[in-house]
Amino acid sequence: MSARKSKKAASTSRHHWLPLMTLMLIGAVLALSFLHLSVALSGSLNPSEALLTICANHPAGGYPEGPAGVPLLIALEKIFTGSGIGSLRSISTVALLILSWCVWWFGRHLAPHRQAVALWAVLAFNLLPQVTMASLVMDGSMVIASAITLALVAGWRAIRSSGSAMLTAWSLFGITMGVATLFFYPVAWLLPIALAARFYVQGVNSFPWRGVLLALAFFLLGWVMPLSWNIRHDWLQWSSVAPAFDAIHVGSFMVSLGLVLAVSALLTPIMVMLAFQRLWLRWLTLAVGLTAAGLSGLFLLSPSLIPEGCPSPIGVGGMQGLADSVTSLRDERPDSKGERAILIAGNPGLAALLGSLIPINYPERPGAPSVFMAESPSLNSSFALWPGYADAVAASVKDPLYTEEKSVSPFLGRNALYITTESKQELPQTITGAFNAVALLKEVPIMVNGRQQTIRIYQCEGYRSLSL
Repeated sequence: MSARKSKKAASTSRHHWLPLMTLMLIGAVLALSFLHLSVALSGSLNPSEALLTICANHPAGGYPEGPAGVPLLIALEKIFTGSGIGSLRSISTVALLILSWCVWWFGRHLAPHRQAVALWAVLAFNLLPQVTMASLVMDGSMVIASAITLALVAGWRAIRSSGSAMLTAWSLFGITMGVATLFFYPVAWLLPIALAARFYVQGVNSFPWRGVLLALAFFLLGWVMPLSWNIRHDWLQWSSVAPAFDAIHVGSFMVSLGLVLAVSALLTPIMVMLAFQRLWLRWLTLAVGLTAAGLSGLFLLSPSLIPEGCPSPIGVGGMQGLADSVTSLRDERPDSKGERAILIAGNPGLAALLGSLIPINYPERPGAPSVFMAESPSLNSSFALWPGYADAVAASVKDPLYTEEKSVSPFLGRNALYITTESKQELPQTITGAFNAVALLKEVPIMVNGRQQTIRIYQCEGYRSLSL
């Protein structure tokens, strides 16, 4: 009898402290989010953020770097809140709060009789170094992870639904998957997995055929835009060599940070639940958690310690000085016809960063970005799909001895400024072979993630296009 009373007293005590623990957890998560945002706002745009921003200025059904969801989200955010690094990186903060709720939901349903699992799982997840890194920038990874986990939550609810709520649950699952498809194409596999799980749990007699058909219809609506874009671009995204928006380098490999975050959101509640059941796992989880929290603290205190190849909130400093130098050189050195030079950058990130600071409208190529990428047969960035200086769109000069060439580039004979990190010996053939002369004009130092880097500006005279 006394043992039963002691168990009841312990249970009552746990329920008494649960609301306080919940409030403390909410306070801790909000404080961490505020800290993450304050560190994020102390930096500058990085190349991946600049590329996403310029993609948002060119709305499309897809991009060589990935689905259209993140650029479209940034475009909507700019309409309602305006531009700026604060409004851009705050998207990741909001997405982290959504992702934290998903972790709590997973924990609640994995261990419904031990609610402390969900609370500790949320705290542990927010202290992971990969979560800290992703929350300090806007490379799309946090949004992608939130879309994936919300689809998982909706799928879980649909599998376990019954009665009058079944139709609503499956419809919500289809809508969530349709939206998530705009951020992560493989989320499509959740539908057959959910169908198989439902069949295994409930059998064929109570199978929600109407709900499944509604889910399928909503899901297919999400595929209309990606499929139409890929059909028009020869299924480019299935063979793209462009790195994904949220790609990070791990050794010699490139992985999606958004997928890493989604997997972490699933594994963290499982690890915390197992730690409550096994003493040795508790100590192991505690050691891993403290190490992860220590790394996250170091990244927050000194973002320059974030490994190269991972997103950094420090970004690229000195870009305004570089933009001023490029603008001055462009104004001071017109060609023989008085035309100012076109601008070409050595990589997509640099082109996007400069383009955001130097607005240029080329009347010869309406819709062209302010800073071009060097011509290349490789579709290694979205710049390859936008109007370029090498595009043959102007009528060629009639030559009775050569009648095959019907159109040429409207920039033939023009000068260019090539902005790059490359030395004279490293310049690509698409620059040295496409201009009559190339010479170094100026070197400008910038800071990339806290490390100095030299940007070289080359004068390229008389564009003649590459020889066949």
